[in-house]
Amino acid sequence: MLGFVLRRLIIAIPVLLGILVIAFVFVHLLPGDPVRLLVDPSQLSGAGSTQYLAQKRIELGLDKPLPVQWVLWMREVLTGNLGFSFQQRVPVLQLIQERVGSTVLLTATAVVLAVVVAIPVGVLASLKQNSVLDYLAGATSMLAISIPVFFLGLLAIYVFALQLNVLPSGGRQTLGVPPTLSDTVQHLIMPAAVLAAVLTGPYVRYVRQSMLDVLRQDYITTAVAKGASPFRVVLRHALRNALIPLTTVLAVQIPALLAGTVVIETVFAWPGLGLLVFQSIEGLDYPVILSVVMMSAVLVQLCNLVADVLAAVLDPRIRL
Repeated sequence: MLGFVLRRLIIAIPVLLGILVIAFVFVHLLPGDPVRLLVDPSQLSGAGSTQYLAQKRIELGLDKPLPVQWVLWMREVLTGNLGFSFQQRVPVLQLIQERVGSTVLLTATAVVLAVVVAIPVGVLASLKQNSVLDYLAGATSMLAISIPVFFLGLLAIYVFALQLNVLPSGGRQTLGVPPTLSDTVQHLIMPAAVLAAVLTGPYVRYVRQSMLDVLRQDYITTAVAKGASPFRVVLRHALRNALIPLTTVLAVQIPALLAGTVVIETVFAWPGLGLLVFQSIEGLDYPVILSVVMMSAVLVQLCNLVADVLAAVLDPRIRL
């Protein structure tokens, strides 16, 4: 098992470096000039505006060639320094620490809801293949996959916040009111439910297809022939192996969701990393964007490793 883990780590290092190089280049290719967004327009009207902008670029380290900037950035990252936000003038690490808790709460709640719904629905759909339940599950899954998440979010706000007035329309807490658990839960329900609805569709399809593949295996036929109860065959023999693909998908999706809930957090004004990334892209705040991308890439690699290890534990054949 140790050799298996080491091989995965060796593969992950160049992949991570490649992601960081590509992200660094594309972020710096974003249209616009971050220096001009930071400068008072009155400073650009005089004769010395060019020298003033050049001085600001030097202060921000944007005057050097991109390869040099990347090397300097990586050197600081390896020492634990993620730099300062261009827009907010505070350490990037501080901004991430302030926002990551909200995103983790939203993502964890949505994923748990999606998995709790997807596993039983997917299993029942596979056991009742080509039945009304199977077709209904498939149609609902396709509907959830097809509807844009921003539209679903706006629809939820219109129905539950504006028409029924049973849930707040956005934010994490009510303004002017001391934060309480019940208030946070009320604000969490809509964004978590919308995100869970979007995730549930693919998860149901993964579980259903994986269960169908497993139920056709010879060892399932053998277990049935030996007189094992249907409950034991499904839960112990089939479901355990059928969950391996879902485990891999979750391992990749969860860290990506931590930095990729941009639409959900923007629609619901949820103060997490997604909203921070959206605001940083608007303001061309390179250090914040790159730090969140790097964090997401590292988490994806780590969770991929965990998924590989879990898959190897569930199915020892994978180690070979």
